[in-house]
Amino acid sequence: MTSKAKESASAKQLHNRLAVLRAERGTTRRQLAEAVGVNVQTIGFLERGDYGPSVELALRLAGHFGLPVEALFSLTPFPPMSAQLYPTPTALTSATAPAEAPTTTPAQAGAST
Repeated sequence: MTSKAKESASAKQLHNRLAVLRAERGTTRRQLAEAVGVNVQTIGFLERGDYGPSVELALRLAGHFGLPVEALFSLTPFPPMSAQLYPTPTALTSATAPAEAPTTTPAQAGAST
């Protein structure tokens, strides 16, 4: 497969967080399938990325989890949960480092009297 074909194939893939959401809520594939009115195999196909849902099914899934569709499905890969929950130390340092205090010399400090 050429790199252009790989890019095209990956661009068409729909990424999802269904398995993560199911695990968080302790829901089986069968329970989710019954809740949204599909076959249990459909949930497996969705989770593996073998099947893209219809707009109606995507909305039913989002409604079931109480989340917007964008929280379940994306055209680009979702960042790992660990990266969202535990940012890297370099990102933390630059984001939380206090601004440098202005420096004053002892002469400037005493000059204000």
